[in-house]
Amino acid sequence: MMKGIWVSALALTISLFLTACSQPIDQIWLEQKYSSPVSRFMSIDGNRVHYRDEGVGEPLVLIHGTASSLHTWDKWSQELKSNYRVIRLDLPGFGLTGPDWADRYEIEDDVRLLTAFLARLGVEKVHLAGSSLGGRIAWQLALDYPEKVESLTLLNALGYPQERWPLPIEMAQWPIMDEVMANFSPRFMYESGLKDVYFDDSLVNERLVDRYFELSRYPGNLAAFPKRVQARLDTDASLIPGIRLPTLILWGEEDKYFPVGNAHRFGADIANSRVHVYPDVGHLPMEEVPELSLAHFSAFIRENAAQ
Repeated sequence: MMKGIWVSALALTISLFLTACSQPIDQIWLEQKYSSPVSRFMSIDGNRVHYRDEGVGEPLVLIHGTASSLHTWDKWSQELKSNYRVIRLDLPGFGLTGPDWADRYEIEDDVRLLTAFLARLGVEKVHLAGSSLGGRIAWQLALDYPEKVESLTLLNALGYPQERWPLPIEMAQWPIMDEVMANFSPRFMYESGLKDVYFDDSLVNERLVDRYFELSRYPGNLAAFPKRVQARLDTDASLIPGIRLPTLILWGEEDKYFPVGNAHRFGADIANSRVHVYPDVGHLPMEEVPELSLAHFSAFIRENAAQ
């Protein structure tokens, strides 16, 4: 009898814990905290897309990676907007955009959304940069619409078959666990995950963890995560040699999941490319070494400015 009571109590506790972990944070509060005076929202194919469009000059489009948001480019944008038109957005399923209403998360869906987004902004040709998943989307867009892309920059980008994924992405691809991941995301998982992708743990502060955790709780984002990472993301490496645009490849050498060898594979497969590798840097060069990575990016953009 006593054992049955303890089991029931444990089950109830776990149930309440999971329920608490699945509760979204108030949408209005999140939008007030994580938007800015330059934030805008655009309706595209049934989705309300959060974006920022700052500065004047040649347009640059910056695309973030999995579980991230447009904030990953804050340090770059602060400098670039003095000389360029800097456009960045939250992809569906992340940030303040929230989930795609029809659960469309394949690469071609992102490319379709981005081309519609740029058309609505009246942008005909851009310098395109993408980190991780954003890099995968960027190089696909460059392949599909080379006339729309002036140059391509890839930062620790997806492209080649993955030997392993970060644990949350791995778990979200397992049967049953995908349902758990759609409802369960305690804050400590975000702190642990960030320390896994940053080489320098000291950069993982409370504010950074709060941002990743809280934006994951924007209504619908948590449930969208397993659908996002179950998309076909690393199966089209054979397409990469078709990229003919000027391409810059920036890579953190200590990335545990996107090995530095992939930087050199991109460099070998893309004829008109150059590679910069950063020692003692993990998955996010634009956050971990913003000044150095931005210097390389800015020099590359100047060399490939529209004539």
